[in-house]
Amino acid sequence: MIGLPEAAPAQTKPRLNGHAVVLDARGHLLSWVSNRERAYDHVVSLGWDFILHKVPIESNGLRTYLTHSTFDPATLRGTDWPHNPAGLYAMFVDSALAYYAYSGDGAVLERVREMLDYQLAHGTTPAAWDWASVPYASSDPGSLEYFGADDARYCRQMQNPEHCGRGDGHYALEPDKIAELGLGYLKFFELTGEPKYRDAALACAGALASHVRPGDLTHSPWPFRVFAHTNLGREEYTGQGIGAIKLFDELARTSLPAPNAYVRARKLAWDWLMKFPVKNNVWSAYFEDIPVDTNLENWNQYTAMETARYLLQHPENDPEWPRHSSGLIAWVEKTFAVDVPASEHYRWVQQEPVQYGQQWGANTISEQTVDDMDKMGSHTSRYASVCALYYEKTGEEAFKEKAFRSFNWATYMAHEDGLITEAMAEDNFWYSDGYADYIRHFLAGMGSVPEWAPPRENHLLRSSSVVQKIAYSASEVRYTTFDAEATEVLRLAFSPARVTVGDAALAPRPDLSKPGWTFDATKGVLRVRRQRSRDVVISGQ
Repeated sequence: MIGLPEAAPAQTKPRLNGHAVVLDARGHLLSWVSNRERAYDHVVSLGWDFILHKVPIESNGLRTYLTHSTFDPATLRGTDWPHNPAGLYAMFVDSALAYYAYSGDGAVLERVREMLDYQLAHGTTPAAWDWASVPYASSDPGSLEYFGADDARYCRQMQNPEHCGRGDGHYALEPDKIAELGLGYLKFFELTGEPKYRDAALACAGALASHVRPGDLTHSPWPFRVFAHTNLGREEYTGQGIGAIKLFDELARTSLPAPNAYVRARKLAWDWLMKFPVKNNVWSAYFEDIPVDTNLENWNQYTAMETARYLLQHPENDPEWPRHSSGLIAWVEKTFAVDVPASEHYRWVQQEPVQYGQQWGANTISEQTVDDMDKMGSHTSRYASVCALYYEKTGEEAFKEKAFRSFNWATYMAHEDGLITEAMAEDNFWYSDGYADYIRHFLAGMGSVPEWAPPRENHLLRSSSVVQKIAYSASEVRYTTFDAEATEVLRLAFSPARVTVGDAALAPRPDLSKPGWTFDATKGVLRVRRQRSRDVVISGQ
């Protein structure tokens, strides 16, 4: 079993991002965290502690992450690079909902509420515009209002017209981020029941449905960049179609209105996704700070891996999901788990001329083929979480090993002070790559492989529904979810004697082919399948 082997005596002492490298007896990478039973829990907790307690207030009166994408690790103050609010806040929704269920710490939800409310008030298009009442993906650094970033500035600074497009341009937006944050708004409505988040999600879905098109080799169902007022396209292609599919799926699953326009838009997006990028791997255009990619050469791992995750989570939608998802993982390995030259900053941190694609048995993942091939913790942990999910769905041990080693590598990007680097090759730190898009993958990995969560503790590792309330005690877990029909995975410090759903006790079963619960006493892992009530109580003996 891949778990928590003892460290081998080291003959040499290599370092990774300032940490002494820890290897097992085979020379394969372990986490730097001394209590390896808690390694993934520890880096997740470090990240959230930083967001909750260490982010400063800028001179504009706001916490840094509200007006900056990046910060100086020495001063913690925001730095001069376009902000990425919509995508960032969508990632934070995922990380906060999962961590609240895992820990019961509601403070993380209030931080995300702050982000969403600021976007609604200061980063939403006017209701009378062509793209109406939807979020902007970018803004100028430090700006109190979000309406795209001045990309012409980067053309001037770098004296190169090819740098135009960074930050989208004023009054330009990214439909794929509308989809991502639309789903974030919807999940926050499912958490709180507050109509403003529901209405924001519906505005996003409505705008996407009214602007969808069939798509082809060089045109996605929505452009990557488009001017909000006029619907004039600025960049016609992105491989990121799965975000809109997820939003339409979630709306269809709830009791909210799901007009035929949503069904049509979802079908057009799905048909295009399966016909083009899943087959030709043109996964270009996701990140907000990239220039216009006219030749569709700047491929990224984000869209490929998030598509693979969806296929694994929804095998009912694709009869070829094993081949497609494993093919996407293999493509990311071939394209992004490769050696690349070291930047000057990387040479200073690591004293090495190369950023290695494999280190001590761990695949390390770069971001995008043209604009940034640096090795990053968020992208390596994303890859690891998808490998862990593939193992969960197929039982193929090789993918568990890949996930374990890459997660271990990603832990080295975190330090005890809560500073989590995007990449050792850069001196600015990112709220997305270091926190929002880093934390959520470790939590997902523990949901797929529960023995990676801390033993002898109580944690809800995953629910198919949004967890609205949860309370932990030594021998009891109580929680309420948005849905009455759902499944959960928990790791417990006690043996459950009774699982109650509403007023009825669930029966223990050998499997979950029907509602009930199973418990693996050797690992402390409880799995629940239920229906008819949103309230669950798990009681110990």
